[in-house]
Amino acid sequence: MTDALRRIAERKRREVEAARAELPQHELVQQMLAGVEPRRNLRAALAGRELRLIAEIRRPPAEAAAARLMFDPRFVAQEFAGAGAAAIAVAPDDPQVGSELHLLRRARRYMALPVIAWDWFVDEYQVYQAWHHNADAVALTVGLVDDDALQQMVRAAGKLRMTPIIVVRDGFEIDSALAAHATVVAIDNRDPATGESDLSVTERLAQHIPGDVLVISAHGIVGRADAERVAAAGADAALFEPPPNYERARDAIRDLRGVPAPGRDAEGRPKPQEED
Repeated sequence: MTDALRRIAERKRREVEAARAELPQHELVQQMLAGVEPRRNLRAALAGRELRLIAEIRRPPAEAAAARLMFDPRFVAQEFAGAGAAAIAVAPDDPQVGSELHLLRRARRYMALPVIAWDWFVDEYQVYQAWHHNADAVALTVGLVDDDALQQMVRAAGKLRMTPIIVVRDGFEIDSALAAHATVVAIDNRDPATGESDLSVTERLAQHIPGDVLVISAHGIVGRADAERVAAAGADAALFEPPPNYERARDAIRDLRGVPAPGRDAEGRPKPQEED
């Protein structure tokens, strides 16, 4: 585990301990059983011959006070869905205030796309929390936990009919993801220590993931050339962060649509694109 991920994991464990003290897991499960809402199928949303787009929603930073005050995930999610996104990823973590999980429920309410809780998961309790806030999928970062904890969270997500996305950054983490029977793997191009993204991470790792596992290339996709690059490497979908200006964000999503995504063969090799 890198120093950056270790600091994140320690912070999230403190957050989980506080949440569990306020609402124990058995009581959380009882509340969940009182109102069960069907989950939306992420794998079905990401399947197809074109690169599927996952638009990320996160609250603007504290220094952007006006934008933060006006931020409404219900409106943003509707805009992204209307522009052609295949799914919505909500990043609820805020180092100052903790995970704002209510953003998941609000983003999902007025549109029909699957919603992914793209948080830092270190405990099974968080999977139940995400379900409670209507997430359809959870993004589980391999580098934050050991393999036993990862597999426990994958099993919890499956039991709750959510799609577990296993997030990796190197070949060893791919081994952990496949050992956990991953059906969707996200290759994170962004270095958690520096925040810098490098699309060669997807190019290097996608070829080691079997073709029956969906691959998401996460972060660093800005323009159409980036989308074409990760699709050619074997990505089935791309997670990208639209511009803060939502009119520009709609245009950005539309510009990225229609990129062919031939996928990978059984050995993980990118398939050649078919000629028109």
